[in-house]
Amino acid sequence: MSPHLPCPPLPALHPPFRGEEGERHPQKSPLSPRKGGWRAGREGVGGVRGRAGAAVLACALLALAACRPEAEIPDDPPPLPVKIEKAARAPFQPTLVLLGVVRPAKEAEVVLPSAGRLRYPERFRNGLSSGVQVQAGEVLARLVNTDTESGVAEAKLRLAAATSDLARYQKAFDSGVVPAATLATYKAEADLAAQRLEAARQKKGTLELRSPVAGWLLVERQLPPDGEVQAGAVLARVAAGGPPRVEARAAAGDRGRLHPALRVRFVLSGTPGAAGRGVIREISPMLETGGTAPIVAAVTEGAGLPAPGEGVEVHVELDARPDAITVPEEALVISEGGSALFVVEGGTARRRAVTTGGRADGRIEVVSGLAAGDKVVVNGAALLTDGARVEAVEDAAKAKTEKGR
Repeated sequence: MSPHLPCPPLPALHPPFRGEEGERHPQKSPLSPRKGGWRAGREGVGGVRGRAGAAVLACALLALAACRPEAEIPDDPPPLPVKIEKAARAPFQPTLVLLGVVRPAKEAEVVLPSAGRLRYPERFRNGLSSGVQVQAGEVLARLVNTDTESGVAEAKLRLAAATSDLARYQKAFDSGVVPAATLATYKAEADLAAQRLEAARQKKGTLELRSPVAGWLLVERQLPPDGEVQAGAVLARVAAGGPPRVEARAAAGDRGRLHPALRVRFVLSGTPGAAGRGVIREISPMLETGGTAPIVAAVTEGAGLPAPGEGVEVHVELDARPDAITVPEEALVISEGGSALFVVEGGTARRRAVTTGGRADGRIEVVSGLAAGDKVVVNGAALLTDGARVEAVEDAAKAKTEKGR
């Protein structure tokens, strides 16, 4: 910083005014007051002496500016306060979280036998929905088919006509007008019309859709009331009894860490604790189109599981690591170049690329790139750049305490 300059005495803003004879007139100046304003001297404001006065004024202003102290600019910015943790090896139980769906042990489909319009009983007046328990033989919906309705109506009309003809010829036979053979013919036609009506009614009865087994409804596509449906459409599936299973999918990079017999916990999102427990039974050796591998977990404890067809988190307990280095998840910095940590070396933060493994309880395993004893920035890493000066907040507080003793 430059030293402060002493302020010189200020020169007079107006030099002594000299008249035509060279006499000094200290009481006069180029501008003299007069009634109604100021008047200029003989030289005038724009004269030579006026310009000399302006120059003297500029020098005075420069002298004043030189007296002002300069702002002090620090050479280096202060170190950033961060929280650090010394890396150490310890036993670690990593966990892999997958998304799964609860599936029943057995299920039966209810398929529409023909096209028509759906009508639901009072219990399902707004349509079928998943998770509702039903009994075996319970009516789930009725399919109104115009062909079967017209068939029943036509059969009723034919029966009415045949019955009327039979009654008329019965009277004629009783009067001896027609022979017994003619009466037998009309009686046969009336019996045939009655059989046709019964067949039409039975055909209509097959359009009453019932649950084949007792269980829970699984509805993937809800069909609205009074909506037109096509033959072969699935009205619903019914989950039968028995322990359910949970189907999930794992990324291709995680499949190598999974194997049968690993224990799992089933967790509902936003609900503390486990809704159930189980064990992995199957891992598909083939990847699906999306690059995932199907996983099947058997349920051993499932009192808190949701209804079949609903989602659940699958927390897989991977093989325990007896000697692992872990850091808090917030210490990890993820960018296009991959995962990294900031390690403090002599008061300077150095960015270091790392390879991570499993996670559990807010910590993540560091497989490579970090050694035991390294000081890792665990709070404030997102604000750092490589080479930034840092100061551990614990060290600063400790130094302040020791200084006060």
